[in-house]
Amino acid sequence: MNKISIIKASPQSLVGGQLNQMALEYMAYSLAGTKDTSIIEKTFNKLWRSKRNRFSHEYAYEAKMQNKTLGMIMCYPTTLMNKLALPTFTKLFELRNWSLIKYNLQHWKEFYSMVTLKEAKNDEYHIGTLATLPESRGLGVGTQLIQFAEEQAVIQGFSKSSLTVKRENLLAIKLYERLGYQRVGDINKPSLSLYRMSKILV
Repeated sequence: MNKISIIKASPQSLVGGQLNQMALEYMAYSLAGTKDTSIIEKTFNKLWRSKRNRFSHEYAYEAKMQNKTLGMIMCYPTTLMNKLALPTFTKLFELRNWSLIKYNLQHWKEFYSMVTLKEAKNDEYHIGTLATLPESRGLGVGTQLIQFAEEQAVIQGFSKSSLTVKRENLLAIKLYERLGYQRVGDINKPSLSLYRMSKILV
């Protein structure tokens, strides 16, 4: 059986931006300032290749088998994630200009939900995005990526990891609970309904 390896993500990865987009689903609209899928794809590909933003390859790891990327996880200390908020918006504005502002004025509830979102506590190592390609389902890729992120958390001195999940994503919730994550809070925003989940690592 072919072994899955988890490596530091490459800016040249052909699916990094796509996987971020898959993980975010409808939240990607507000970030890219459009519902046009081709523009969203281009925007997230550019974010992936750039540095110093929440969706950069700098903070991601890829699960690979025979040189093919099967999935990706983006993880960081919560304090770092929070510091990346302004550089991420600056980069998005650079990429999308006034189209970003126009979209978010028209869809202010989505924008409000995004900017007021408190995903994690400062003493946690946060899993920002996690996605696997459809063809990799059933191989345990998501489990391995989460366990790898937890190892990174412990190496960096954190005793807790956290993530958020959409309430309707029952399969993901089941996976996280199986891996030891517990619901520790609800996030109810005008256009977002999430569970906050965390796990004690040590």
